[in-house]
Amino acid sequence: MSPQPKKMLSALGAALFFLCQAVALAQTSPEQFLGFKVGSDRQLADYNQLQAYFQKLDQESPKLQVFTVGTSTLKKPMFLAVITSEQNMAKLDAYREIVRKLRDPRTTSPEEARKLAREGKVILLITCNIHATEIASSQMAMEFAYKLVTGETPFDAERVLQDVIVLLMPTINPDGQQMVVDWYKKHVGTKYEGGPMPWLYHHYAGHDNNRDWFMFNLAETKAVTKVLYHDWLPQIHIDEHQMGSTGARLFVPPFMDPPIPNVQPLLWRGVNLCGANMSYDLQKNGFKGVVHGRSYTGWWIGACDDTSWLHNVIGILSEMASVRVASPIYIEPNEIPQSYYEKSMEFIDPWPGGWWRLRDLVDYELTLTFSLVKTAYLHKEDFLFNFYQMYKNSVEKREKNEPYAFVIPAAQHDYPTALRMIDILMFGGVEVHQAKDKFVAGGKVYPAGSFVVKLAQPYKSYAWALLERQKYPDLHQYPGGPPIPPYDNAGWTLPLQMGVACDQVDDPFEANLEIIDKVPSAGVAQPDPAAAYYVLDCRVNASYSAVFSLLQQKAEVFRSKETIRGDGFEAAAGSFIVKNSPEVKKILPSLVEKWPLRVYGLTDVSLIPKAYLKNPRIGLYQSWRSNMDEGWTRYVFDDLGVPYKTIHNDAFKAAKGKKINLHADFDVIVFADESPDIIKTGKPSPTSERARFFTANYPPEYEGGIEKEGVEALKAFVEAGGILVTMNQASELAINDLQVPARNALERVERTKFFCPTSLLSIEVENTTPIGYGMPEKAAVMFSDSLALSTRVPLPEWDRKVVASFPKANVLLSGWLLGEDMIARKAAVVDTTYKKGHIILIGIVCQHRAQSHGTYKFLLNALLYPQEDLK
Repeated sequence: MSPQPKKMLSALGAALFFLCQAVALAQTSPEQFLGFKVGSDRQLADYNQLQAYFQKLDQESPKLQVFTVGTSTLKKPMFLAVITSEQNMAKLDAYREIVRKLRDPRTTSPEEARKLAREGKVILLITCNIHATEIASSQMAMEFAYKLVTGETPFDAERVLQDVIVLLMPTINPDGQQMVVDWYKKHVGTKYEGGPMPWLYHHYAGHDNNRDWFMFNLAETKAVTKVLYHDWLPQIHIDEHQMGSTGARLFVPPFMDPPIPNVQPLLWRGVNLCGANMSYDLQKNGFKGVVHGRSYTGWWIGACDDTSWLHNVIGILSEMASVRVASPIYIEPNEIPQSYYEKSMEFIDPWPGGWWRLRDLVDYELTLTFSLVKTAYLHKEDFLFNFYQMYKNSVEKREKNEPYAFVIPAAQHDYPTALRMIDILMFGGVEVHQAKDKFVAGGKVYPAGSFVVKLAQPYKSYAWALLERQKYPDLHQYPGGPPIPPYDNAGWTLPLQMGVACDQVDDPFEANLEIIDKVPSAGVAQPDPAAAYYVLDCRVNASYSAVFSLLQQKAEVFRSKETIRGDGFEAAAGSFIVKNSPEVKKILPSLVEKWPLRVYGLTDVSLIPKAYLKNPRIGLYQSWRSNMDEGWTRYVFDDLGVPYKTIHNDAFKAAKGKKINLHADFDVIVFADESPDIIKTGKPSPTSERARFFTANYPPEYEGGIEKEGVEALKAFVEAGGILVTMNQASELAINDLQVPARNALERVERTKFFCPTSLLSIEVENTTPIGYGMPEKAAVMFSDSLALSTRVPLPEWDRKVVASFPKANVLLSGWLLGEDMIARKAAVVDTTYKKGHIILIGIVCQHRAQSHGTYKFLLNALLYPQEDLK
């Protein structure tokens, strides 16, 4: 070829190169799309704008592709943006298959794993804005994606994206993100600007949406879990949050003590490597106030980021100092705590105070997120091979004190709930086997059909942590001093919470087992249409769901006062007796399939002591202070098919010249766990520990509580035959304002004498009394800022029945308890009667985060109280 054509081709190549560069830079910036710079004061993009922007980038860039991964609770689409090189984008399935092979060392040799680590791409998941008011990361995500696809990065993005596949979820709480933006925009320029909403920023869970990552109650949790442990299998996962305003500007790992013992050391080293690199990159770019090793522990709390640890995924938490949503704040230097004003090895460069803006959060988060992408690139092969190596260790290495397996016997108090627990375990990636024949393990004979979770499996750490009983370290500020509280849970053992029998077996055993890929049927038997009556066992939670449906169809239902024995069955005292009718014949078969249930037929019930059951009109109180426990109670009601009506403060206020009559509309009124001062006045007591945090203004329609008028209305409601149910702290309302014959024995007790941070405790139950129906004689309850009730001999118009109490010794089952003697033999649940009605004191969290299925019955029995026993 002559020199002239070569020159022409060279010029053409150069022109094409610059044209490609121009096209690559032609993507729409967030500022162009929104009309304002990301992070500007008082400017926010809502969820619809986020979604539209990422769809636009998908159309404009071959390096970004949007996938829908689920649907939110309120039916918004949840999306994931994949960002990587154009070449990788064409082979995503191949790279996902590589990490799938690396996850199972039983089918992949070390030599093959080395080869796959060289060929594969490291996958990094970035989840943002789970807590909707912590909104900066959702805004940052737009600028991060734009800069990554256009190459405006602190590294060679073209090169980095050849080895890294970034999965970006700009918000994993789309419903809440939209709520917060709408509320904020509505009140900008008023005295309510930047203030809290009067309702939860997740339909059910509020802030507790970050405690659902082993239970999978919420649609959002399920969607992200599928990304993490089913569909994409990232090696690194960061969840970006915000915290208070006056301390450090940013927390990144390492975490503080204590660590959860089930996590592999190599995992912690990976977490610390990523955290150290983020701190280094932040420091070199002049960002002050970055802390590590404080506030946030290595103890598992069932959160989005830390559940990754138990799946051998490097899970990272970042926590930015907050502004007032998008409104700037000014912090005086003397408002900064001393521990965040002076240098220490955990906090080497304090922030001096001054203005703090949303854009500051965006800049910090961009820097730390780019740093993590760079770290993933620099250690690509290591991260991929270590991913394999940790799973290999899980399968092949027996840790100190590691059990061989956990056995879930076929015989259960509530078999459908046991199956639900198996389903929960399997959704989290746990391998479960079922026995084809009877076998012996740990000196105990188990029947065929029992379930076995062997710990020699890829997700060993996760299975082990969920099924074992926790022992939180006994940490004190100084010898003999106050305890150092954990960040959240001290214990969470899933079988204890769900009321499922589960045995730890330490030594190997032989059994004819087969792995299951789906949960087996509960063995539903359709009811005999010729039976005169049907029996539903009250030991089964699903029976209550069926009964609510039957009552709504005007079925005639009773509750037995004694154990029912029939042909081939025995049902506990309190079980439901349903009279057959055309309506029952029509709906019962479908209810049996839905829940599922075993229904037993009887021809005659005349000799069975029983009480009539009416269809209850249920009211659930909702304050305007975004009470998470109320949200979880709604979830439980919706999940179990309990009909109810939400009631607010106005229900307790009479129209002028009229008297409140709650009993005209309700038979049962439920107050979830909430401060009685919040219930009565909308504000905590001035002497409360929470009072100093309560500085928010609310619009006038959301101020106040039920007030004195509401308390009097509740008293009249009970006098007229209503049932008032108070749970956990709300029981103080009944104690102090309605004068039930009980008191909280833990009131004003110092932490040095009693301390129990969210742990599982033992109770003894009187299960032949209505509120205890269906419960076993011994059970586990979640104790979280709970009560220990001392009853007393009542006045003539009162009576009381202790339904459940703490034993005299060995109260702790899982977690941490100091001062056992302070609650020994005290009551946990009390049924009090006043005139014609009842006040049920449930002094524990019986429906804790919709996890403690084993104690749901205390609440369900209060809703389905047999009428004959009402005075």
